[in-house]
Amino acid sequence: MNIFAIIVTYNAMHRSWIDRCLQSLKRSTTPVIPIVVDNCSTDGTREHVPSHYPDAIWLPQDHNLGFGQANNAGIRYALDHAADYVLLLNQDAAIAPDTIERMLAVSDGESLISPLHLNGDGTRIDEMFRISLKLSTNQMLDDLLIRKTLSDSYESAEICAACWLMPIALIQKIGGFNPLFFHYSEDNNYYHRMIYHGVKTLLVPKAQMYHDRLLQGNMQAFNRKRLRRDLVLEATNIDLSFAKRCTRWLKVLYKCYTRDLLQHSYIPGAWCVEMGWLLLHAPTIHHSRKQEKQIQPNWL
Repeated sequence: MNIFAIIVTYNAMHRSWIDRCLQSLKRSTTPVIPIVVDNCSTDGTREHVPSHYPDAIWLPQDHNLGFGQANNAGIRYALDHAADYVLLLNQDAAIAPDTIERMLAVSDGESLISPLHLNGDGTRIDEMFRISLKLSTNQMLDDLLIRKTLSDSYESAEICAACWLMPIALIQKIGGFNPLFFHYSEDNNYYHRMIYHGVKTLLVPKAQMYHDRLLQGNMQAFNRKRLRRDLVLEATNIDLSFAKRCTRWLKVLYKCYTRDLLQHSYIPGAWCVEMGWLLLHAPTIHHSRKQEKQIQPNWL
């Protein structure tokens, strides 16, 4: 079985992230081929990875593609080299030795699969992953508290793309990440597309991943162009009618306005720029919605 693990790097020497990540893949009980796609790191990552990990496929980029499009480059390589599965793994994440083995054991060849997301040292549930658990079925909680056992997998709500095991059949159906999203929200958009096409997300609670972050990772990057990103996310949501998208836009605007007032950061001119960008790119957004409704490897 051909399994490629795609790691998108950007200044991944911080806290030895890339070493921890790639070393965990080496210890995997299921052999994987790492693909490292570097987004123009400036901290020595571009020198460190090829020299210390010669077995990893090294795909340095000429400019920063962002998270989604860099993953697309890795996915394209995997598709061209007869991959059966693709594992997306964040540079600040690591997996337990049996994680991939446990995820493969429950795979139906079509669904997206995720392990349990823990914090960096494995002592707590990752804070953002807690939201996914709250949105998921209560069956896992019932099993744990009443039956004192866990099933091998549970159908889940949306889980962030820090660790996704993707069968090739899923990629050929849904495609890659929408290039409208540079960093953050690309996985939210992907989940919308999965819902539209009837693709399930399976959580494997006995498989573990360790995510070395506090909340959103880089909060500065998360807040950058947040209004634009939230508006585009609703605009591209193919599960919603136009009326529902308009309602969501109003909610996004109100939420952002309230947040900016509380933080004393409301700038009318900045809002005009974001709304202007949205109108300017309306044809592209409309075309992307058409693409997402089709069963094909979009953007790959």
